[in-house]
Amino acid sequence: MQKKIIRQYYILSCLFNAAGMSVISAIYVTFLIHNGLNLLQVNLVNTVFFATLFICEIPTGAFADIFGRKTSFVTACGLMCISMFVYGSSHTFIGFAVAEMLGAIGMTFRSGAFQAWLVDSLKHHGYDGEYNRIFGREGMIRQIGGGIGAVAGSYLAAYNPVLPWFVGGAVMAITTVYACVVMKEEYFVRGVFSWKRGLTSMRNIAVSSIRYGTNHKAVRFILIITCIQIFAVQALNMYWQPYFRDHKVSEQHLGFLFTGMMITLATGAFIASKLNCKGKEKKMIIQTQVCTGLLMITAVLIPGLPLIVILFLLHEVPRGCWNPLIDSYLQKRIPSHERATIASFCAIAPHIGGVVGLVVSGLIAQFFGISTAWIVSGASLIIGSLLVARNGNSHPD
Repeated sequence: MQKKIIRQYYILSCLFNAAGMSVISAIYVTFLIHNGLNLLQVNLVNTVFFATLFICEIPTGAFADIFGRKTSFVTACGLMCISMFVYGSSHTFIGFAVAEMLGAIGMTFRSGAFQAWLVDSLKHHGYDGEYNRIFGREGMIRQIGGGIGAVAGSYLAAYNPVLPWFVGGAVMAITTVYACVVMKEEYFVRGVFSWKRGLTSMRNIAVSSIRYGTNHKAVRFILIITCIQIFAVQALNMYWQPYFRDHKVSEQHLGFLFTGMMITLATGAFIASKLNCKGKEKKMIIQTQVCTGLLMITAVLIPGLPLIVILFLLHEVPRGCWNPLIDSYLQKRIPSHERATIASFCAIAPHIGGVVGLVVSGLIAQFFGISTAWIVSGASLIIGSLLVARNGNSHPD
């Protein structure tokens, strides 16, 4: 049964992230630019996404703990489906912002619930192994699948720019149905529902999880280091497409570049799945941050497209290690009955970092260029991580 649950987790993750989301990954920013948005406006559209995540994260995490992780994940898939179709049908800043809000709400329904479903389902069936191996393999599968989806999306966009959005929406609809059929929650006992009791329980769990998170050393570390990471990578996440277009890379070839990104991220996830990181997650997390920052800066300073591409792809390897290490570190240190809510709470600081990172990198890119934005981002990641390490936050619990 444990193998079946893990296999279902891999398939759902691949459908949601790789087949659904990645179809638009290589054309997202260029699609917005083709619709008349400048670099700053592109980031402001994505700021709506992060701001919505910030507002909705804890309530939707509490929803998963009260009403079930399956219900929460299925809701996420449905909302992402609608978001994709709204995006593909829009041509204005307002339309894109509405689509971002729908997608963000969907992501918050997924963020704490999906991994909580896996962990508690496995615990229910007696699993006592390391989770970094599962999360690492899931990351590897997701990234490889994402690369294939991105290539398909870039060719679809060359034929018609809205096709990737509609194809992604269709895949999300399929994922919704598949999740309804295969996800089981034998461990979950649903009480007699009333809106009053449900909302009161959601509030109580949210309050207790916030209290737990602010007083727990491991959770504080996750909040700080993830906020730094999310702030720093926004410039690369948003501007790699126009940056390489400026270096004469065609839109169709952006899909292959994204495939390279997914392969190097998968390599990082594979490395993380093989590491014996028991008691050393914090140190490894700091090391991946610094390595990422150094490669970000070097990629801009080294001349010549081949070297730029190689260094840009290499910076994705330590980023691929990031999620498995963070997930494994956190999931082993939080109580099961509030697992989804605390995981959602841990996403709040990153959303703040994302909003600030988007605005700051957008202003820098618009007025000083993308290269400058990348250098500032890499330096921020290195300095911030070293400050966390110096303050003792990288020491084992």
